[in-house]
Amino acid sequence: MNDEAREKDWEYCRNILPLVSRTFALNIGQLEGDIFKTVLLGYLLFRIADTFEDTIYHDEREKIADLRDFAEIFKGDKDLSHRLKLYESLKFRWKENSDEKDLIENGHIVLRCYFDLRDTYRKIIDPLIIETSEGMLEFQKRKLQSNSEIFQLRDIKELEEYCYYVAGIVGVMLTKIFCQRKSIKKKKSKLKKFQIHFGIALQLINIIKDYQKDILRGWCYIPNSITGKYRIDIKAIENLSIKQRHGIINSMIPFIVTYLDSTLRYIKLLPLEESSIRIFCIIPFVLGYRTLSKIVQMEGNKISRQEVTDIIHKSSAYAQSNSFLEEDYLKIRERYLS
Repeated sequence: MNDEAREKDWEYCRNILPLVSRTFALNIGQLEGDIFKTVLLGYLLFRIADTFEDTIYHDEREKIADLRDFAEIFKGDKDLSHRLKLYESLKFRWKENSDEKDLIENGHIVLRCYFDLRDTYRKIIDPLIIETSEGMLEFQKRKLQSNSEIFQLRDIKELEEYCYYVAGIVGVMLTKIFCQRKSIKKKKSKLKKFQIHFGIALQLINIIKDYQKDILRGWCYIPNSITGKYRIDIKAIENLSIKQRHGIINSMIPFIVTYLDSTLRYIKLLPLEESSIRIFCIIPFVLGYRTLSKIVQMEGNKISRQEVTDIIHKSSAYAQSNSFLEEDYLKIRERYLS
């Protein structure tokens, strides 16, 4: 490829990101150089797998085939032409008009850019794409085998397992990428203790935010161990009492806070001089715990644009001071999340 064609491919990747995830566009855009390029492409590849898993237009058998075929692309150190050939059949299985469809149908562009990265980065990302795809595939099999209209997770342990495959594993990728920097590599063993907790925390917040929508599409990620306690009929989820809503929130909060606490520890381990990487982590962390505080107060589940702007502005200050960030988090935690 010539330089003009290559830049056009990269332009597509940069432009599709905010269309498939406004939140992650905010923080990925804070990164620089090879770290930016690698995280951008890693996220888009994870997003493709997640889109196959999440669509309402394919049944479980179709999703299993999609995820299996997508995982195959990343096995065995295949060259670009082999991967593009395998991806071709995946491009046209999509049935809706959406930005996600655009990403799926142009996934070959993402793969071309992926081969602009150093081999080191592909060796990090390849096995993780396989693991996330096969993990999601396993949950599709469970739903298929359950033969139930709404598939519900059994308990917190199964919820943790699901969250690992769809989000926690991204933390593994990020830590491996960040540790290509010498200043961060020194902290690798400590960072690994908390690396999956960040993604799990954000996924749990998404679950508590959208559990009613998820049930309407046939999935209940609020475990049976919680809904059973409050005698909740998941088929009548739109008619929950205030007590039942509070019950779900109050049961999930301690679990989520544990992961948020670990996220703070992860961020505090990142060297202060690595400001772009710290800001990358800080933005979704602050958005996450502030969103959770709104949910607890029954004030909706979205942060306003002005609040987002304020958080992005403050993130530079938080990146320069662990104590400043910790003070803000603990204030919200003690007031609303304890």
